[in-house]
Amino acid sequence: MKPWNVVVDGKKYEIKAKGGKLVVNGEKNKLKNLMSKKDGMWKIYELPLGPKKAEYYVNTWVGGAKLIMDGVDCATGKPYTPARLPKWAYVFLVIHLAYILFLLGGALGVLMAFLGMMATISVSCNNNFSLPVKVLLNIGIAVGFAVVDLGIVFMVGSLVSAL
Repeated sequence: MKPWNVVVDGKKYEIKAKGGKLVVNGEKNKLKNLMSKKDGMWKIYELPLGPKKAEYYVNTWVGGAKLIMDGVDCATGKPYTPARLPKWAYVFLVIHLAYILFLLGGALGVLMAFLGMMATISVSCNNNFSLPVKVLLNIGIAVGFAVVDLGIVFMVGSLVSAL
């Protein structure tokens, strides 16, 4: 992961994420020792940098991390607002969980459900799409994963019956 370079009161800080640590100018800070809070799918750690505090956002559902200082994403320099999963998206998450119960099940069903849920979260939190586009994409994702799952069920069934 590319390091973040931050300047606070004229002092430069190079911040790198390494596993469960943030390395600031070579000094390791364990995440468990930093003040944290939970906000939806984000776990937010406060990292003191001189007189200010940066916020290290870690997505607990899909992965990914961001460093935010004074409301600005340190990687892009653009204002940052954490993505929130809309309430309507939970309907699609439940549909993906239903794959396990009603379709193939087992390890493959769990994998399909997990991949479908990741795709749903990614699309639903993407601010580049309008609401109707998000809903249509989620319908397509749900149907697509169901078709693939059923196709695998029929393929395995036909192979077993051929033996």
